[in-house]
Amino acid sequence: MESVDWMTVIPGILAIAIFLGGMTMMFTGIWTSRKR
Repeated sequence: MESVDWMTVIPGILAIAIFLGGMTMMFTGIWTSRKR
């Protein structure tokens, strides 16, 4: 198993997690506003 450079991996994972979180929040917001 190769050594992982956590200083580059962790920020990337955090950025992807925040991006996906924002997308899901926006999607659910649009979905609930459509249902009403």
